Amino acid sequence: MPPAENTTNTNNYYKAIFDNSLSAIFFTIPNGTILDINKAASNIFGYTTDEFKKIGRFGLFELADPNFVSFLQTRDLHGAAKGEAIGIRKNGERFPCEMSAVVFKDENGEPRTCVNLIDITERRATEKEIFTRQQLLNAVVNNTNDGLAVVDKNGHFLIFNQAMIDLLGVEPVDSKTYDWSKRFNIYQQDGDTLLPTDNLPIVRALHGEFIKDEIYLIKNPKKGNVYLSISTSPIKDEKGEIIGALVVDREVTDQFLYQENLKIVNDKLLASNERFNYVVKATHDAIWDMDLKTYHIQWGEGYEKVFGYKLGQLEGDYAEWKNKIHPDDVERVVNSIQFSITNKSSYIWEEEYRYAKADGTMAYVYDRGYIIHDKNNVPLRMVGAMQDLTARKNYEIERTQLIDDLIQQNKNLEQFTYIISHNLRSPVANIMGCAEMLKDVELDADDREIAVRGLSRSITKLDDVITDLHTILQSKNELNEKKETVKLYEVFSDVKSSLNTIVTQAGATIKTTFGVTDIRSIKSFIYSIFLNLISNSIKYRRENEPLVIEISSTQNGNKLILKFRDNGLGIDLAAKGGDLFGLYKRFHSHVEGKGLGLFMVKTQIETMKGKITVKSKPGEGTEFEIELPGE
Repeated sequence: MPPAENTTNTNNYYKAIFDNSLSAIFFTIPNGTILDINKAASNIFGYTTDEFKKIGRFGLFELADPNFVSFLQTRDLHGAAKGEAIGIRKNGERFPCEMSAVVFKDENGEPRTCVNLIDITERRATEKEIFTRQQLLNAVVNNTNDGLAVVDKNGHFLIFNQAMIDLLGVEPVDSKTYDWSKRFNIYQQDGDTLLPTDNLPIVRALHGEFIKDEIYLIKNPKKGNVYLSISTSPIKDEKGEIIGALVVDREVTDQFLYQENLKIVNDKLLASNERFNYVVKATHDAIWDMDLKTYHIQWGEGYEKVFGYKLGQLEGDYAEWKNKIHPDDVERVVNSIQFSITNKSSYIWEEEYRYAKADGTMAYVYDRGYIIHDKNNVPLRMVGAMQDLTARKNYEIERTQLIDDLIQQNKNLEQFTYIISHNLRSPVANIMGCAEMLKDVELDADDREIAVRGLSRSITKLDDVITDLHTILQSKNELNEKKETVKLYEVFSDVKSSLNTIVTQAGATIKTTFGVTDIRSIKSFIYSIFLNLISNSIKYRRENEPLVIEISSTQNGNKLILKFRDNGLGIDLAAKGGDLFGLYKRFHSHVEGKGLGLFMVKTQIETMKGKITVKSKPGEGTEFEIELPGE
């Protein structure tokens, strides 16, 4: 290729990169004079090229900003720098930006600077939101009366709130040997024996066991003997592997001593068979007394106050009570109470369940009863009490939801961190390398063309990653869109029209069965889900098998169930299921794609408080099931 033609092509490549970059690009003299800018710079700052040249860098940045001062010093010292600064738009608005610069010499040997800048306002907003949610989590953790602690799999405490310190009387300590019994003075209920290491609830949780409300004695150096109800659960990652454990401690000293005293009192009062004396063995809310021969129930006045039913209008039989239990709980509750009655060694029955109130709402209740036997150990009566736990349960649900949201936000932040640290690093490194090559005045034409092509490819890759990040952030911003009534068939028709060409080329047949036609939701999300899942089915079809896609919608309680089923290539879930919804994960290399579609689908569904599951086998097709909450 003649030198002149080569130079023309190089200039064309430069102009294409310069004009079409989403990042602002400046060519300057190191003293701050601006020689040229691209369109992105004008869009970001709002100035024309002539205005940029007139004001130089002195009107574009907060010059006293320590970060900006350090950036210039590094650039002047090393010939290159990267960092952050505060930009100033033409309208006076300040905004955070990320920038890099490299010093080179022009054809006359004069020093020049190439500056690359991006607006990171959206990133800062995301970081601020995550910080706010972290503060909310800290508020929940540090303002509860329950002791809360989270430990990783190696025995290092990640969370240990003030309530836990007060309950135990000592600060936390890391221990790879789990020697916590001695550190925290955890004893069995007899108060004489330290709890063996293997029996510690937190150690058992780290081995996969769930523990609920086990009672232990703590010899608190500040408060004396304290009885704690301890609950623990393992914490697992997306692969199901245990990565830590959660511990919740609640002081039950008064309740425990009360129950112990009740046992003593019960032994003395059993012979008298007086109803009032047995009632004190249960919680004093909605008191009840059931005859185990006739199954007639007599309710105390608290039942009317708690649940709103008029005592004079009650039949007072077992069936009436059972019919008010939530359908999902009734079998479990009935089986447990019958087991306790027929098991002659059992004296106490207790359960938590949902119970209908007179106004039609469901209350979470804790129900506890004491079984009275005759001298032949035959059950005669059962007296007990129901306590309304609705307020506490709702608080626990809200707290759990908040923690789940924060965990999801942290996972999303990890995804962004991975993209920024990995996917952005490679093209930026290539750009810097190519730029360094182009600084070599002795570089021949062929090598210079190779460097320019490499530079172009790297900038294109960088642009793709930034576009993907923008798409992901935009999907989160769209949550603020107003919910509306979305007609599923209309969404399907719009998607099918936009995909009409590839549907026809693939010879695909799409069957729809919309048992539910409308949903209150975010229309753009529903459209995106249809578009991505139908597109995936078409992409990953089998060569010699006519493609059939089946889409259906049904109602399950107050939830909408959407199913997308095809007879395509399928996926080996045993080998690849853990990465199925990961960012930039692909499973069939012969089909073009970036691995963004399923990540976006899952992100949008979870943003709407829904969930998605998949069934698939290689060669047998794939089925996605989406569950979305109703209003």
